[in-house]
Amino acid sequence: MPEDFASGDYWARREDSLYYRYVDYIVRTVGREAKTLLDVGTGNCPYLEWFYWIDRKVSIDMRVPYRSETVEGMVGDIHEMDFGEGFDIVTCLQVLEHVPDASIFGRRLLELGKIVVVSVPYRWDTSPRTLGHIHDPVTYKKLTAWMGREANYREVVREPFHTRKSERLIAIYDVQAPSRKISSNDIKARRARMPC
Repeated sequence: MPEDFASGDYWARREDSLYYRYVDYIVRTVGREAKTLLDVGTGNCPYLEWFYWIDRKVSIDMRVPYRSETVEGMVGDIHEMDFGEGFDIVTCLQVLEHVPDASIFGRRLLELGKIVVVSVPYRWDTSPRTLGHIHDPVTYKKLTAWMGREANYREVVREPFHTRKSERLIAIYDVQAPSRKISSNDIKARRARMPC
């Protein structure tokens, strides 16, 4: 699979996925004031370019991070790197299901950002097993155990026209306000700040 990332094939097969549209909308809403963003496990996917208002965008991946004029790419392990003060928003899309100790990884994500957005495959069948997935089926209960807390908001996104392995769970964590309810007020605030 690393060759898929380097060649861009991975992104080409997924770029029109509905869940990416949800992530875009979510980051525009809960990250409307963000000045810094870290994406963990980018896999050379250019979706960080969507977040034009964020001054510093960092992509980290064990193999092939995304790099551009506006995105810093780093090869490395989030457990071994010092990111200083952390980030306003951290995204980690379709990664936890690949990580042997997802609990340690999930809790590290919460140390790195003020807002954390995670997506995982939701209740995917184990037959046939998806290449690289070691935790299927992933449920909200399992994700909550990994993260060590409830999400402030969660949504299951189903890709249209797919009959199997089509759902993804997206969860948002406000690290500084664990009991905050993310609601339509956040959408109104986004529209007031950023009309697009």
